[in-house]
Amino acid sequence: MPELRLIAGVARTGAIGDGETIPWHYDEDERQYKDRVAGHPVVVGRKTHEGMSRIRGTRPVVVTGSPDEYQEADATFVSSVEAAVEAVAEHDDTGWVIGGQSIYAMFLPYADRAFVSELPERTVASRVFPYLGTNWSVTERHEYDTFDIIEYANEAPLDPSEAPG
Repeated sequence: MPELRLIAGVARTGAIGDGETIPWHYDEDERQYKDRVAGHPVVVGRKTHEGMSRIRGTRPVVVTGSPDEYQEADATFVSSVEAAVEAVAEHDDTGWVIGGQSIYAMFLPYADRAFVSELPERTVASRVFPYLGTNWSVTERHEYDTFDIIEYANEAPLDPSEAPG
């Protein structure tokens, strides 16, 4: 089974975006984000997938309620956590969960690690990163000039084969 890793840039308010865009930009954060996910499958919601440009060297695993309605070269469309994990496993031993809000919440219990860029923004937005919970602990802090990346480990991730539907 592949390792699942969440990755997100999060404002002090918990905000990750407004449903249309990310209301901030940090070059250094974007570079580290792209470097981490490059060469790996990325698990993403359909709306987020449609609203963002493709990250070079990744293979999107797009979660949607109607996967049969979509077809795109070098992308896989699925409707469940288990199917997403199987799609990741076909291509790599690591998959990155890149959002949006409902996808983070859906995959959180099954993820092994999380990389959260703690940004100094105080933006209030409609999309937030979910609370990790008590199973998660900080394993490392990466300090950058204007933000920190906190690396978390899930002490007891659930088995994706037991995920609902």
